[in-house]
Amino acid sequence: MVFTNAVRAIAHKELSDKLKSKWVLVIAAGFAALTIVISYFGGATAGVAGFRSIDATIASLTSLVTYFIPILALTLGGGIIADERDKGTLEIYLSSPISIGEFIMGKFFGLAIALAISTLVGLGISGAILLINLGFGAIGSYSIFMLNSVVLGLIFLSVSFLVSILFNERARVIAFTVFLWLFFAVLYDLGLVGLLIITKGTVGNEIFSTLLTLNPVDVYRILNFLSIGELKVFLGLASVELPSYMKTPVLWAVSLLWVVLPLIASYRLFKRRYLA
Repeated sequence: MVFTNAVRAIAHKELSDKLKSKWVLVIAAGFAALTIVISYFGGATAGVAGFRSIDATIASLTSLVTYFIPILALTLGGGIIADERDKGTLEIYLSSPISIGEFIMGKFFGLAIALAISTLVGLGISGAILLINLGFGAIGSYSIFMLNSVVLGLIFLSVSFLVSILFNERARVIAFTVFLWLFFAVLYDLGLVGLLIITKGTVGNEIFSTLLTLNPVDVYRILNFLSIGELKVFLGLASVELPSYMKTPVLWAVSLLWVVLPLIASYRLFKRRYLA
């Protein structure tokens, strides 16, 4: 079912719409400009300007990505149902021989490809400049960073589909999208830091690490720390030693669940709501 003709046709339409609207080009250019600026001026607070080591650069860019990509992905997919309803095409999809699964997967693949292209092009341009200045020995770490960034975008794109189906009104979708971004990007880590303060650091690493995996932004952050050989994750002013089982394959598996589970929930909710 995943790669049927209907899925490919819907995905192609979504991707074509984003390419024609110059959305991919604008996002890629903006992303490239931001990453170059942060890469060069990331150490300005310490009185240092210029391209630094790849480890310090990835650490700086991780902070940018954790704020930029989630809100971008959430707004990209948050209006899929409202947009189709406003254009009067949702009823056409529902009355056609296209299944709900094909509709959702076609929309997801098309937007996912558009998001991946803009992310890879934006990060790739700045990455090329970094490699020229820092040497091509850093290409492995930076490639992993780009891959992790794409996966983070797919996670929040998947979540945005669920939000779009949960709320029928565009205003509610926008409001809840902003709340989700704020929750995962800022409030969740503040809560964890507060937990450490309240318990005076007595929370075990296993429990705390499990709590970290409940936030895809933290999973992304840990993956990037591991790629540069850092075994601690920093939350605000606090740092936590990662347990031995917190390895890259485990975190990628968690990331995959974060992509798949919201899509499954979207399919079931959509089927219940519109075919009941």
